[in-house]
Amino acid sequence: MIIFYPLLQFNKIALRKAVVILLFNTLHFNTAYSQGYTDEIGTASANDFYISKKDRYYTNGNQFYYRHALKQQGIDSTLEKKIFELESGQKIYNPFFAKAPDITTHDRPFTAYLYLGSSFNWFYKNEKMVKISAQVGTIGPNALGKEIQTSYHQLLGLFTPLGWEYQLKNEIGLNLSADYNRLLYRSPSKYLDITALSSALLGNTFSGANVGLLLRWGKCNPLYQSVSFNSLIGNHPNGKKNLPAEYFIFLRPQINYVAYNATIQGGMFRSDKGPVTFGVKPFVFVPDVGASFSSARWSVNFIVSLTSNEVQSTATGYSYATWSVFYRFKQTVLKW
Repeated sequence: MIIFYPLLQFNKIALRKAVVILLFNTLHFNTAYSQGYTDEIGTASANDFYISKKDRYYTNGNQFYYRHALKQQGIDSTLEKKIFELESGQKIYNPFFAKAPDITTHDRPFTAYLYLGSSFNWFYKNEKMVKISAQVGTIGPNALGKEIQTSYHQLLGLFTPLGWEYQLKNEIGLNLSADYNRLLYRSPSKYLDITALSSALLGNTFSGANVGLLLRWGKCNPLYQSVSFNSLIGNHPNGKKNLPAEYFIFLRPQINYVAYNATIQGGMFRSDKGPVTFGVKPFVFVPDVGASFSSARWSVNFIVSLTSNEVQSTATGYSYATWSVFYRFKQTVLKW
């Protein structure tokens, strides 16, 4: 025992040193690094059936998203991050009801818009944001509105939609848009802020301009790292750690100037647009109210949209709700 006692004491001392070194390295890592996410996928589903049973006008929409935060070495020092986005989706429209076999009762055309798009997003440290987008898509039978709506109703055991034989004719569309948003005010408590919203659209499917405000109440992150603008991913070697979870309610009133809407007026470059077309109301009021939540990996939004009449017909205003869910992945170690 006397022979092995010094060796035992040495092993105890070595073990203590190893534990201290391990704890130091662990603490050092936790205080010097944070795990960020560079990629995000998500989906959104819009339907008037979520809040009513009227099944009219903009009646169903589904979108899918992929976003990637671009590397930021050597970029403008005022820029917080850049995000590239891919989007695909379909939007379905019908008259006052999806079961409208009598063409004389139609107050909006049957049609759908099927599209694929991409965008670049620039987020600045002073909480302004610029987004440039492009979409290519189609209205008419090629947009598969009849097939998707009929299948959806069959799945839910609902009535069979009628009237799609009178839908708008096919036209491929190229649509460009630009968004500019900027923080106007944030309360000292940071539980209330107001952001100015603006966008312009140019294309043969949609053309016009929008202005509005975003008012948020709750625990809100800066605009460059918020679920409000899908900016929770990042890819900066010296970036900051992810901010805490968000949870807030919001009001988003907007006024839309409509120069052209092919889902109402038919294809811009077609002489035979379809059996039912209408003119558009030049100004449409769209107040949205909703709630958002985000954690490190997940984001969830629920939005109720109220829309004033947008068709020069006997149509009325309408409402629908949108659910969206996003998941972030592909970790990167960020020094901060």
